[in-house]
Amino acid sequence: MASHNTSTSETKNLLDTSHDTSHDMSHDISGDLDDSEVDKTAMETDLDKLHKKKHDKVGDHDKGDKSHVEHDTKDDVETEEEEMESDVEKDEKYGSLELDFCEIDKDESAAGLIIPDAAIDRRRDGDIDDRVDDLTRSLLGLEGGVEVTPMSASRRGFRKYNEALKGALPIRFKKSAAEEIPSSTAGFLSLMTFSWQTSMMWNIYRKGIEHVQHMRIGPREQSHTNSERLRRLWQQELSRRGPKNASFIRVVLLFIRTRFLIASVFILLTVAAQFSVPAFILHRLLSHLNSGNLDTKLGIGLVVALGAMELGRALFFALAWYYNYTTGVRVRGATMGLLYQKVLRLRNLGDKTVGELVNLLNNDAQRIFDAVVIGPLMLPGPLVLLAGLIYMLWLIGPWAFVTVGTFVAFYPFMFLVSHLTNYYRRRCIVITDKRVRMMNELLTCIKLIKMYAWEKSFAKTISAIRAEERRFLEKGAYVQSISTATAPIVPVMASIFTFLAYVLTGNELTPVIAFTIISVLNSMRFTLGVLPFAVKSVADAKVSFKRYKDILLMDEMEPHRWQVFNDRYAVVMNHATYRWDKEPVKNSDKNGKGKQNGQCKPFRPGQEENERLHSTDTGNGDVTFVDTPTLRDITFNIEKGKLVGICGSVGCGKSSLLSALLGRLINVSGKTAIQGSTAYVSQQAWIMNTSVRENILFGEEYDEHRYASVVEACCLVEDFGDFVDGDMTEIGERGINLSGGQKQRVSLARAVYSNKAVYLLDDPLSAVDIHIGRHIFSQCIRKLLKGKTVLFVTHQLQYLSECDNVMFMRDGMIVHAGTHQQLMAEDTDYSALIKMFYSQDKKKGGSQESLEGRPKSIHKQFSVDRPDLMRQRTLSSGSRGEPPQTHRQTSVMSSRTMSVEEEKKEQSGGGKLIVAEEKHQGRVGLPMYRAYLKAAGGYMVTFLTLLLFLVAIATQSFANWWLSHWLNQGSGNTTVTDGNLTYVSRSISDNPNLHFYTSIYGASIGAMIITTAIRAFIFMKVTLRASSNMHNLIFKKMMASPMKFFDTTPVGRIINRFSSDLDEVDVRLPSASEMLIQNMFLITFSLVIIAVVLPWFLIALVPLVGFFLVLNAVFTSGVRELMRMNLITKSPVVSHVTASIQGITTIHAFNKTQQFIEKFQELIDKNSCYFHLFNCSNRWLAFRLDLISGSVVAFSGLCVILSYEHITPAQAGLAMSFAIQMTGLFQFSVRQAIDCEAKFVAVQRLMTYSKDVESEAPAVIKDKRPPADWPKPGEIIFDKYKMRYRDNLPLALKGLSFKIRAKDKVGIVGRSGSGKSSLGVALFRLVEPDSGTIYIDNINIATIGLEDLRSRLAIIPQDPVLFVGTVRYNLDPFGLHKDSDLWEALEKCHVKDTILSLELKLDHMVVENGENFSVGERQLICMARALLRNSKILMLDEATAAIDTETDSLVQQTIKDTFSECTMLIIAHRLNTVLGCDKILVMEDGKVAEYGRPKDLLQSKTSKFKTMMEAADKQGESVVS
Repeated sequence: MASHNTSTSETKNLLDTSHDTSHDMSHDISGDLDDSEVDKTAMETDLDKLHKKKHDKVGDHDKGDKSHVEHDTKDDVETEEEEMESDVEKDEKYGSLELDFCEIDKDESAAGLIIPDAAIDRRRDGDIDDRVDDLTRSLLGLEGGVEVTPMSASRRGFRKYNEALKGALPIRFKKSAAEEIPSSTAGFLSLMTFSWQTSMMWNIYRKGIEHVQHMRIGPREQSHTNSERLRRLWQQELSRRGPKNASFIRVVLLFIRTRFLIASVFILLTVAAQFSVPAFILHRLLSHLNSGNLDTKLGIGLVVALGAMELGRALFFALAWYYNYTTGVRVRGATMGLLYQKVLRLRNLGDKTVGELVNLLNNDAQRIFDAVVIGPLMLPGPLVLLAGLIYMLWLIGPWAFVTVGTFVAFYPFMFLVSHLTNYYRRRCIVITDKRVRMMNELLTCIKLIKMYAWEKSFAKTISAIRAEERRFLEKGAYVQSISTATAPIVPVMASIFTFLAYVLTGNELTPVIAFTIISVLNSMRFTLGVLPFAVKSVADAKVSFKRYKDILLMDEMEPHRWQVFNDRYAVVMNHATYRWDKEPVKNSDKNGKGKQNGQCKPFRPGQEENERLHSTDTGNGDVTFVDTPTLRDITFNIEKGKLVGICGSVGCGKSSLLSALLGRLINVSGKTAIQGSTAYVSQQAWIMNTSVRENILFGEEYDEHRYASVVEACCLVEDFGDFVDGDMTEIGERGINLSGGQKQRVSLARAVYSNKAVYLLDDPLSAVDIHIGRHIFSQCIRKLLKGKTVLFVTHQLQYLSECDNVMFMRDGMIVHAGTHQQLMAEDTDYSALIKMFYSQDKKKGGSQESLEGRPKSIHKQFSVDRPDLMRQRTLSSGSRGEPPQTHRQTSVMSSRTMSVEEEKKEQSGGGKLIVAEEKHQGRVGLPMYRAYLKAAGGYMVTFLTLLLFLVAIATQSFANWWLSHWLNQGSGNTTVTDGNLTYVSRSISDNPNLHFYTSIYGASIGAMIITTAIRAFIFMKVTLRASSNMHNLIFKKMMASPMKFFDTTPVGRIINRFSSDLDEVDVRLPSASEMLIQNMFLITFSLVIIAVVLPWFLIALVPLVGFFLVLNAVFTSGVRELMRMNLITKSPVVSHVTASIQGITTIHAFNKTQQFIEKFQELIDKNSCYFHLFNCSNRWLAFRLDLISGSVVAFSGLCVILSYEHITPAQAGLAMSFAIQMTGLFQFSVRQAIDCEAKFVAVQRLMTYSKDVESEAPAVIKDKRPPADWPKPGEIIFDKYKMRYRDNLPLALKGLSFKIRAKDKVGIVGRSGSGKSSLGVALFRLVEPDSGTIYIDNINIATIGLEDLRSRLAIIPQDPVLFVGTVRYNLDPFGLHKDSDLWEALEKCHVKDTILSLELKLDHMVVENGENFSVGERQLICMARALLRNSKILMLDEATAAIDTETDSLVQQTIKDTFSECTMLIIAHRLNTVLGCDKILVMEDGKVAEYGRPKDLLQSKTSKFKTMMEAADKQGESVVS
């Protein structure tokens, strides 16, 4: 760029702003129905101002030697003329970067430079028209408010409920769309009875789940509608109360308040009907019986009234559940949608991990749903107590306070339970997050873990975490179990305390009083029985709400607040200083016991090269902040259409510079602006789990001509020809079936096809060979992107001479900038670097003819000062990718992309890789129950547990039976003399055995408490033993699975098994099973007692049982299948979230956030459809079962009326009290049974991995173990070796036969897809051979255990992998080495000083993906890890790709010295790294094309290796000119 006489101080004027004026224009346009009205006068004034601003004209640009910028202020406009800076000063500061400026009109400056906070959603455009429109809408009252219906966001007042009120019509004849859930158009009667689901349930039973697979959730339950409304409410909460005092719970309550109130009304009506049956109808009936003069008509009338009340109770309760379920689905979709949107807008994840976020969107969302659905059931409790107190005061006087006092005492107990549950849940959820995060890390890095034989180390870590998790799960489960068991005995205890006190004080207790009170208490049983669940759900949700709030308050990525007004420039930075984040460092306390926390940087997606922040201990116990900038005083202007090369050593800030332009860093000072849209190619390519074409299109419209041009320019045509299904071939998660070069080219093609204005390319050519790199640079970057602004970060210095400008970075600063020719003409570090590299290249290259006569050591890869310029590439596309397990070549793609169900290539969709998730049909079979019982401890343990339940429930039923028996004994025929009158007393107080009866009656309390406590403890132990054993079993099985299982199974699917499914088995299944077993015994005892007292009841019971069996047989299948689909549709949600977080930088750069949000909402809505149908199907069945239990009560009453002459009032009261106890309890128990079966689907899904997944060879074969010092010499022989990745797929290695002598260094080269990486797969036995043998020191590796093999080999991968944990753990996960050995290895790899600079040294924590180290530092640590293994056979896969030249030279010398006695296989993309090898192995199409010494191959005229070298020689000729 030509230099201009322009004042440097005017650079900031190019980006100047007028914050105050912009702030004056801003106005909060959000409103609420409860807010005060906006001052219309003020708003009209602002509106006039904005219209005036809108019509102001922008001044003409006056380009000259000076630039004038007019600033708009409150009083007047001043024009400042800055001092000019000399050309010499400019060159010192900016090199030859051009600094040119223009005049900016004051109104343009005010309106466009800084975006007001009130228009945050329009920051990128800063469009005044939008703000005028918004202010107009606000003035007219068209925006804001609490309740927003999906039909119209502008409705106000009661009209907003119009759509919802249509559901109040008894019958609606409007039909819903065929694919929509019918409930949205159902009438009131259909909603009350869930009849809208009847045909659906029947069709599922007859035709299977396919009948509803096309259905979608109603518009009012969709995630988009509800998440947007929740977002507005949350923003209003923040603006009113501030981040610190804002309450997410309050926001959710505001979100649901109308529906919550309606549901509460129906719940109260339900409780009122339930209370009225015993309090009024049963009391009247028993009184009538006790009088001895029964009027049959009156009795039948009472029975009819009793049945009617039961029907009303069932209808109101069903309606309450419907409202709660729909509200819960809305809240679930809203919270998940809001959180996902927030995550996609975060600048970085801070201390949050992918596993934690998956847990939040999976388990925590479920807990919030449970709180919304079950939480309202707490409300009737106090009202029921009050009604019960008033009624019993009328019945027995002040002794009612004993009854109510017992119930009231139950509430503090529940408060304690809530507190303990909340505490244990908080503790447990942290550990669960840790386990899920570790599982995610393990699955992501499974290939490296298998190669290093680290399965035991990770299994030990996971087991330790699981053991700690189980400890808190047990405590929480025991508290919950005690709570569950206590609820049903509270009414029994209350009646015992009351009756003992009442009788022992001389009052007469009659059967009417006794069993009326017992029936009233039994009617209150459900209200109290559900209380533990309601309390637990609210306590769990409280923890989840806090976790959600923590995420919602994290900093979002903000677009640049500055704009470029000179159309000449595309990217401008003026004295910009950036940092990633402040690091909290908690220093040691005075006693040295303070916990060091925060040495890890937050996870920073897309950051590959960044300065680590070094902290110092201040010596006190306070939390200090380290604020070392990553980028310092960056100033440059980049003209539109220019190609700017950026180079520098590792860690100098190149990638951080691109991240700063993308808004990922915090702006400490200075100004930055980009004019135009951006595209970004990350250093480690991010690939989606979809077809190749969809990865390239990335949501854009398909243009055949443009697509073909991009594919050709990125050298993907030949790759598409090799793929099974061309560009429609499915790519696995993280690009697992692509080589690194293919991934990088697909990523580049995505950027080029997007047709953006500014391109940020982060070392895109590092993973491709020399021919492809040259083609991409000339045809893609230079030709196809001609006219675009390109920032090109690279280590390939040979391309810098063709860039328009070059920037050289060091220590976060731009130290030199200008054209390549200008920088070479000056005495700069850049020119010295280029000249040194070129001169060394000439020395090393020489002539090919002299190669044979030159010393061998000159050409070895170990030579010092190896120039970065000569990091040439072979014809292979490389294997540089994001995860460590993705070293796959094209041959792998062409042979590994078919699903199990689509084996034939010629079929459509033959390129599908991911196997569809299994969907079991029918009931959960007995084998699953047996497997669960076996995991729990076997049949004997199960029998003893059930026996304890039987005894515990028997003590409760015994108390009521004993009371009836006691009342039947009356006075024991005791005669009483009253004056001269003697008669037989009827009072039980006169019974001579009163003490005996009261003692037994009172002792039953102790029996209940003891049996309940023992039963709760045993049940907790048994169920958690089952879940833990199942976890250990499937984890062990999964770790022993071959690589093809992980290649074809998405990580999200496996994580879903170990998070959501395991949570079902850990928490929900035991809770549901406990209630089921308890209630089934209660129902059994109730039916037995009723049948004993009223034998005629058995006649009526027969049709009821028949009806129940029909319902159970026909419609429970629908419930089960819907539960399966609910679980299956969760997996894509988890996978989408994981992929989104991994590619968050790319998503932001391409402005595709909304597209990914819409995809997430689509997946959530699909899952919500099955989730909602599953819950509603439960209520559909529950309502019909309520009708059966109501019939039981009515038939019992009828039997009492018809056989009153044969039973006593006490027996009648006993039978009716147990019948009323069944109301609600019966349907609840059957629903729990169905729910348990549905939850056993989770057991079935877990056990699938223990049975249906094949295993690798054994880790150790005892009678085939190699010697302890094997391999000693290190000789490797391939003998007619053939290997294919899956059955019925082409061979990847085709009859290889060659020998590698001990201590030989063999360079392996070849084109993409030639089978280079497959050699490593074969050597480590990641795939078993089809035929042939590999011998290491004369031992057939197929005959020994995998652990014995893999633990004796070592590999240094191109993609460095660090795990969450300490540096020590990453170096030595088994703890086999002393610290001195670790320091020695770090020193040899020249990373010791880096680790020493950390405050905790070897105990410094490594964050997820090792993001608090640069890529180069990660590679050095991985190399130190390989050194510690001290293996005789070592494989290097471009192991120093991300290390700067100086360090690389030293490391190469270390490799030379340390591994001189080792056999080395070097999979190479740089020809100079293999010139010094003893042998060169050229691979082609899975065969050995050439194998020999380098000098022999170079002398051969037909040598393929010689052809590669000749092509490489042409690269460096034009570097220095």
